[in-house]
Amino acid sequence: MRVVRFLIAVLVPVGLATGAGAEPFAPNPHLDWTVSPEQIHDACKSAKDRADTALREITVLEPQSRSFANTPAAVEAALDDLYDTTSGDAFLKDVAVSSATRDAARGCQTLLDKYNLEVFNREDLYKAVKDYADKDEKLGGEDKKLLQKELLDFKRNGLMLAKDERAEVKKLKDRIVEIQQAFAKNVDDVKDSLLVTRAELDGLPDDYINRLERDGDKYRVTVDYPDYFPFMENARDPQARRKLEFLFNNRAASENVPLFAEALKLRAEAAGRLGFANHAAYVLEDRMAKNPFTVEDFLSRLRSKLKPLGNAELKVLLELKSKEEGARSDGKIDAWDWRYYDNQLKKSRYQIDQEAIKEYFPMETVVSGMLKVYQKLLGIRFREIPDAAVWHPDVKLYEIVDATSGLPSGPPIAYFYMDLFPREGKYKHAASFNIVNGRRLADGTYQKPVAAIVANFPKSTNTAPSLLKHGSHQDVETIFHEFGHVMHMTLTKARYERFSGANTAWDFVEAPSQMLENWVWDPAVLASLSGNYKDPSKKLPEDLLKKMIAVRNVDTGLVQLRQVFLSEVDMAYHTEREIKDPTALYARMMRDISLIPMNPGTNPEASFGHLFDGYDAGYYGYLWSKVYAQDMFSRFESEGLLNPAIGKQYRDEVLAPGGSQDEMDLVRKFLGREPNEDAFLRSLGLEKKKGA
Repeated sequence: MRVVRFLIAVLVPVGLATGAGAEPFAPNPHLDWTVSPEQIHDACKSAKDRADTALREITVLEPQSRSFANTPAAVEAALDDLYDTTSGDAFLKDVAVSSATRDAARGCQTLLDKYNLEVFNREDLYKAVKDYADKDEKLGGEDKKLLQKELLDFKRNGLMLAKDERAEVKKLKDRIVEIQQAFAKNVDDVKDSLLVTRAELDGLPDDYINRLERDGDKYRVTVDYPDYFPFMENARDPQARRKLEFLFNNRAASENVPLFAEALKLRAEAAGRLGFANHAAYVLEDRMAKNPFTVEDFLSRLRSKLKPLGNAELKVLLELKSKEEGARSDGKIDAWDWRYYDNQLKKSRYQIDQEAIKEYFPMETVVSGMLKVYQKLLGIRFREIPDAAVWHPDVKLYEIVDATSGLPSGPPIAYFYMDLFPREGKYKHAASFNIVNGRRLADGTYQKPVAAIVANFPKSTNTAPSLLKHGSHQDVETIFHEFGHVMHMTLTKARYERFSGANTAWDFVEAPSQMLENWVWDPAVLASLSGNYKDPSKKLPEDLLKKMIAVRNVDTGLVQLRQVFLSEVDMAYHTEREIKDPTALYARMMRDISLIPMNPGTNPEASFGHLFDGYDAGYYGYLWSKVYAQDMFSRFESEGLLNPAIGKQYRDEVLAPGGSQDEMDLVRKFLGREPNEDAFLRSLGLEKKKGA
């Protein structure tokens, strides 16, 4: 296959001993990708028991003997040790080949999630930390923030409540954790597909058609991203698009619709018992935004600026639809239409053909170019580790070396895995995972972080190369975004795991990686990422490059209104007092805000995974953090996109602290001023550049 050694040509392999009998290299002694389901179960339980013992030892100390080291720091250390010894096993729920292993890993994750709730529901542990806090010792920096966060966790779990009331809150939260795991598993296990004729594939490129599974004279199109999105963007048959969109937005509906409704009720009840007006108020207390009113004001301002633009864009798409469908047109852009006509607009107005463009973005070229950009920008080097221990043959492991010392080589400071191609049972989207967090260990050494980028880009075959699409929310931008998370996770210098890397406020966590999406739109960077797969010496033509940059903000109103809609429906789910029909609420708000009606009979909330992976009452964070992302990017715009001095400052002042400092302070320090929305609005084409 074309991609087996796609990074070896551009990265220098580490000189590790890999002779006969040598064990495959693992970046941390706790990581073992060969564990059996039984071993996962036993190891997870043992780790929990060790944490129990460590926490029990903290609680028996006399109040007068309490210190920061033996109480708040000791609580953190016990939980850090628990995470370090179980995180690899839990991660297998998303990537393991064996379904039994994935199930065992999910069981481990559920146990850990529940245990974390138990820890901050413990009255004896709360008393221990409170006894130390009452001594009012002078603390600063991370130590001060650690104590504040631990006290806040106890408060948010009801330790100020009566014992029986607290038990009810814990019961509610335990059930929410169970729902979260079941919801994710149901979506991951979906194997729905649509059988289509060759005629219904009209508009799809040959490489797409040739890789589809055949069933007699029909072709099987799944609801997985690599099948779904190209089909929705290119298939000319509107009824075929409608049928696939119906399947996609009914993924796991029979199982997850009732689970979702139950989760909303339980979240609202738990928040009420804890003294909050609603679940959103509970969540936002610990975010940059602080409260739902700030979020709703932010979204309302943005919606009012975007709606006129979205209506104008919708009119253009309707003209395209009327021209193509004639008398058959229903006179509106349906849910199964907008991706298709958005693609047709780009082709007709800018002569942008994504299928032609992606020929210039083979996986090998994009990834090698991306790594070179990150290395130059952040003052680091990546080196592939041959014969590393991995969970699947497609996976690669790399080490990160600090290149700012000026030495030709040095010890690794962190590691990352790349798992980029789809397979059955694997996590279905693109995401980054912090497998091992960086932190200061008891012996004074710093634990090297380990992260992974997991994606589902098309895989090379004997007849077709792996080609990536370029555009907003397309493959090239996605991989830059996710790798930005990996850099955040691995270049940390935070002392405590709680603040390590991307463990920041949830409405800031996307900002560093969103900022780095901008690089894929720079002409010089784009040239370095491109090379025709048939002849790598043929770079992306300059005229095509200019069209791609020009088309970046095509339909930006509709695209961003969809993000506003998802943010607002999330807030509605978690602020309204009683929601009798979550699907009906979704349909109404989708029509009113995104301007595109929902496909009747679908249940999109049943696969809205972000509402169960930490973004409940927090989906607005994508737009919120984009404001700070674009503001930070404005420095690079004015001082040089690959300016190593600015890159080093960004690495030291934004990435390295992780969540150990207030996120607003990080941004202020890097910018040298108060943040504002100007750069964000300019990026959407809503305001002109200064001096224009």
